[in-house]
Amino acid sequence: MRNVYLIFRRDYLGYVKAWGFWLSLAAVPLFMLIGGTFAIFAAKSSPVRYYAVVEPAGIYASAIEAEFAQDDEAISQQARDLAASMDLPPEHQAALESGNAVSQRKFILVPAPAVSIDALRPYLMGERLVSGPLGDKPLFAVFIPSADGTSLEYWSDDVNVGALRAVAANAMRRLARQDALSEAGLGADFLAKVDAGALQVPAYRIRTVVDQVTTGSEVTMADRAPVYVAGGLAYFLWLMIFSIIQYLLMGTIEERSNKIFDTLLTSVRLPELLAGKLLAVFAVTSTMMLSWGLFAFGASLFATSQIPGGASLLSPFLAAFANPAIILPGLISFLLGYVMYGMIFMALGSLCDTIQEAQTLLSPMMILLMLPMFAIFIAFQDPGSPIVDIASWIPVFTPFLLILRMPHNPPLWEVIAQMGIMALTALAILWFATKIYRAGAVHGAGIGDLGGVFKRMLGRKG
Repeated sequence: MRNVYLIFRRDYLGYVKAWGFWLSLAAVPLFMLIGGTFAIFAAKSSPVRYYAVVEPAGIYASAIEAEFAQDDEAISQQARDLAASMDLPPEHQAALESGNAVSQRKFILVPAPAVSIDALRPYLMGERLVSGPLGDKPLFAVFIPSADGTSLEYWSDDVNVGALRAVAANAMRRLARQDALSEAGLGADFLAKVDAGALQVPAYRIRTVVDQVTTGSEVTMADRAPVYVAGGLAYFLWLMIFSIIQYLLMGTIEERSNKIFDTLLTSVRLPELLAGKLLAVFAVTSTMMLSWGLFAFGASLFATSQIPGGASLLSPFLAAFANPAIILPGLISFLLGYVMYGMIFMALGSLCDTIQEAQTLLSPMMILLMLPMFAIFIAFQDPGSPIVDIASWIPVFTPFLLILRMPHNPPLWEVIAQMGIMALTALAILWFATKIYRAGAVHGAGIGDLGGVFKRMLGRKG
């Protein structure tokens, strides 16, 4: 064990002492922080613009304003749904809804300073200003009905901002429906009454009688949190395996080209060397993922602290993460999956002398890693799919899919059987990878000698 520890410490310190490691470690949260800050700043700093509608009756202007009010109501409804899913106390629900009830309006209707496009041109080009609630500003856009009455023309100097035009288009469709209802002798609010009279379709989860009495039947975030936690663990495993490729390939190539293997193997046995290296890379990637995870957790705590009663939003996820029925199979799958993929990449890297040879292996490795990602996506959308059931018995998919299936209470015998298959596959890969690693690192075999290596492992003359 001491030799394994020495190899582990040597490789781990070699990675973490490099400036590139700390730069890559800080890059992800830094870019996320910068991106989030920039998005918030862009949303808040977006200017408020004036627009006008040239018409005497004000029908089109009222329709556009009604569409903006409809959007504000949709935002308020989302706040109410969020408050209901979080199961907040009534006072916190009211605070959350009031804080999100009205969006910051970015387009304000002002009276048209002229009625023709030629007379409006100086206002639209910023040469003259119009008065409004926020003072004098240039006129951003104007709507003018066409001469034949078949369109509402949108005039503006900035053609890249299309939000106002999209709202107007929705408003015109809603207005056309109202006109059609009026011609049919129906009220303008006929469709709204129809929608209001539709039967609601609330979601309930069937439980045992005892659980139903204690926890109720309505679906809450506590019911969905285990699926999100399992999906996060599966993606976390995939991201960790994806991150180890460069460490295993580059480190192995460097030590092979510099004849470091010969020096190391004079002091330690090959299994100890492999175990130390695999643990070192695991520790390096764990350091990165743990740092990013702590950053994400801290950001979540900060975000929820800005919502009244938002701290309760994290409690279902923490409870799901602490559930042994999810976390224990998840950790076992996590470790076995890491060993399987890590040994495959380490063995293939030992056959490469140059970066060019490693790049020839990178494409099949990426394909091998993309297949589990597709399986994760399918399992997250429909964990009961027959494809997921079949793929969960394939060892390269099992570590990811078993994690995703745990919130849905699969049969215990399937869980034990799939764990056994993963363990046997990991042992087989470990045996094959050790032979390949010995051939590449010790005997200098290359990519072209891989067929001969397999023949010798199977007892045939190479």
